[in-house]
Amino acid sequence: MELSQRKRMILQAIVEDYIATAEPVGSRNIAKNHDLGLSAATIRNEMADLEEMGYLEKPHTSAGRIPSELGYRFYVDSLMQRYSLTVDEISGLQRTMDRKYDQLEGVISEISDVISKVTKYPAVVAFPKEKKGRVRSVRLILIEERMALVVVVTDAGVVKNRRIRFSSDIDYSAIDAVSSFISKNLAGLSAADITPARVMLMYEAMGEYGELLKIVVSFVLECLKEDYARVYIGGASNILNNPEFSDIDKAREFFSFMDSRENVGKMLSLMGDDSDNISIKIGSESGVESMKDTSIVVANYHVGDKLRGKIGIIGPTRMDYARVVSSLEMINDRLVEILGRMMGQE
Repeated sequence: MELSQRKRMILQAIVEDYIATAEPVGSRNIAKNHDLGLSAATIRNEMADLEEMGYLEKPHTSAGRIPSELGYRFYVDSLMQRYSLTVDEISGLQRTMDRKYDQLEGVISEISDVISKVTKYPAVVAFPKEKKGRVRSVRLILIEERMALVVVVTDAGVVKNRRIRFSSDIDYSAIDAVSSFISKNLAGLSAADITPARVMLMYEAMGEYGELLKIVVSFVLECLKEDYARVYIGGASNILNNPEFSDIDKAREFFSFMDSRENVGKMLSLMGDDSDNISIKIGSESGVESMKDTSIVVANYHVGDKLRGKIGIIGPTRMDYARVVSSLEMINDRLVEILGRMMGQE
């Protein structure tokens, strides 16, 4: 159902007041603080309609209303005004990013802290990934008589290891031979290249160590399916600055999720890679149950056809979307400029 202009104005006022105060918004407050030309009674009736339509919610302990996920979504898509960064915000952002970086990964690892500092929200940055990751090397290191460490390195920069156990003893010379054979036969291959037929030929050549091959290949395929080589998280504790996360259980759930970079990487992968526009997922839209009380704003960055990754800002569903979007746009442009210069694109 299309919202009338009156309902749109009231919904916008409620969202923006709630973002600013974290307090449920009442009709009297809107009539007093916004020049809408409407009485408190009229506003109250319209708020009741908006609640019935699913755009507003009424907390049990308050007579005021707060936006629902649907209300935030409508605001972001149809009502949000573009935020113009202040001179101080722009100069502060440029000053924070205007430093010498010696290594590509140094930029990526530090930029999450920069974003968090500028926006006052937790930030995530995904290190560029290759379109089709390939095996660079596989190594097996014997650490006990029946246990080895498998180390897989991909050309996207993923380095992962896992301990595996054997059903029988294996000596150092045998493990070295197995390691060399596997690495030689898998190096340079993508996940699509590691077909069942290829694995079967390797399995037959491995003889008594064929079962070991199956375990290693399974782990290699897992590594090749990593969405991002590395995910950096900055300022996660900033979430505690928001009253919504004074609830211990809610805060614990958030930090439990953010402690796993694998979780964060998977969440980022759900945001899509192809769009040059900023993507916003509100609450349950992220598809991650433990992040249902947060929103994530993500921008894709790329330099030519060589680098591609994501930068994102995570906050409560009450986050200041307009300011976050403007900040992220500027940060993204600056990051691409820095990366382009380092890679000789400029």
